[in-house]
Amino acid sequence: MKLRTLLKITSRTSSVTNGFVQAIIPSIEPREGERAEALVILGMTPGRITCSYCGAKATDWDHLRPLVRNKRPSGYVNEIRNLAPSCGPCNQSKSGADWRAWIEGSAKGSPRTKVVTDIAERLARLAAVP
Repeated sequence: MKLRTLLKITSRTSSVTNGFVQAIIPSIEPREGERAEALVILGMTPGRITCSYCGAKATDWDHLRPLVRNKRPSGYVNEIRNLAPSCGPCNQSKSGADWRAWIEGSAKGSPRTKVVTDIAERLARLAAVP
């Protein structure tokens, strides 16, 4: 059985730094109606929430703009205008990438590599998010 490789704290950006930043940045709860308004912009209803990126069943709310970039806070906060419904595979594949570059890119699990047929429509909806 192979032993785990020791990690430096800086090599665990996705867990340590993100956890720290998420603990200290503001988290703004959506006001009444803001969640429904965001869903309308994305072409969804509270009864039918799908992944903004590929159309699969949504299981998560993904940060469109990452909270951490280059091991530092990006300036974006945890608020409805920075969140989009996502399926687990898309959320994990996108990680901290720019949403537009990731959707159009060749990363494993991106909508382009999944051959999502309505990518242009999805990009337009996401671009409309304030």
